[in-house]
Amino acid sequence: MNTNNADPPEGLAKSLGLVRLSLYGVGTIIGAGIYSVIGPAAGAAGESIWLSFLVAAIISAFSGLSYAEIATALPGAGAEHNFLRKTFPAIPALAFTVGLFIAVHGAATLATVALTFGNYAQAFLPFSAVVVALALMGVATAINIAGIGKASFISAGLTVVQVACLIGFASVAVPSGNRGLPDFTAWSENLDGMLQGAAILFFIYSGYEHMASLSEEAKRPDRDLWRAFMIALGATTVVYLIVILGVLSLVTSDSLAGSQSPLADAARQLGGPFGIIIVAAALMATANAVLSSSLSGSRLLFGMAREGDLPKLLARTLGASRSPWIGALAFLAVACGFAAVGEIEFAASLSSLGVTLVFAAINTAVIVLRYTQPNLDRPFRLPSIGRVPPTAVLGVVTSLLLAAQYDWAIYTAFASVFLVGAIPYAFLRRS
Repeated sequence: MNTNNADPPEGLAKSLGLVRLSLYGVGTIIGAGIYSVIGPAAGAAGESIWLSFLVAAIISAFSGLSYAEIATALPGAGAEHNFLRKTFPAIPALAFTVGLFIAVHGAATLATVALTFGNYAQAFLPFSAVVVALALMGVATAINIAGIGKASFISAGLTVVQVACLIGFASVAVPSGNRGLPDFTAWSENLDGMLQGAAILFFIYSGYEHMASLSEEAKRPDRDLWRAFMIALGATTVVYLIVILGVLSLVTSDSLAGSQSPLADAARQLGGPFGIIIVAAALMATANAVLSSSLSGSRLLFGMAREGDLPKLLARTLGASRSPWIGALAFLAVACGFAAVGEIEFAASLSSLGVTLVFAAINTAVIVLRYTQPNLDRPFRLPSIGRVPPTAVLGVVTSLLLAAQYDWAIYTAFASVFLVGAIPYAFLRRS
């Protein structure tokens, strides 16, 4: 096997233009959540789950805008870790902490969507959801190692097909459903539940950090990256909202809460081929999200290792593809541990907690950079009051609000995984 040492002069291969970046973003964000966590979110929010979708979208938009500014100004494979090292150079532990947060979130995302694939595949395969999930993650990792060119082509094709299936379902469900549109005033009776639903659903808007991790592989990050963020933000918000309105026009929130495949169950109410179409779309979407998570996670570990915050072994690349193959295998190993638990709500909540904390840190970094590096070239710049972008402030506040919505077991599990990752960092820094 031909491998290169860590930190090659040319870095990772530059092969992504605006179209592939945008499709990657849309596929990563829409990839799995619409199929996996509607049930748990409906259990918390009830009929106001539509508002949970909207609240989660608005809160994620604040952070999406901040990502658009900082990722185009400071492109690099390490994404958030790279941003924070350059924003707070005197506090390297902060960059490591947030990098580890996003690594835990990414591995939990990989496990969550793979388990969702396993649940939907029960209609076709005689294996348990966990076994199918582990097999899928292995295949996705192999495609990742084959190179970003092949992986992004597969991802783009899966994105186009599965988004078309969702839009087709929603366009039929909304006018055909026998329940009509939900009561848009009912949310006030269950405000806490609506916020808990938004906290669970926040996981499904967590594609921005995956897009940022590919910034080093963009052909023109200064021109294309922020445009890709905006396209992904707008497209996914519209698709999510019309889909949840279509679902609520067909079934009750109680039915969603008790279902292992809520979107497919809703689609079956339309009769004909819709149930099978949604199952097929779910399989494509979740497979795509597993591939996207593997790509971004391996590049995060690559970036952290290249900067010396993780063992240099993780920064090795493979042959002409220059894929960070050891990072991909390490990321797969952690995700397999989460998938073995077999609980989608647990993995999704763990992922959502990680991303809310990371989003809070990125919004903070955008504000700090306005003061510490005011002359930094920013191809995309947020509107500001003085030097402070109001959307970044809102991103910090709302992200921390959602981070306070989880059960104690989620905080315990997250802290445990963080401590396991922090031990090698302490030894590396001491040496």
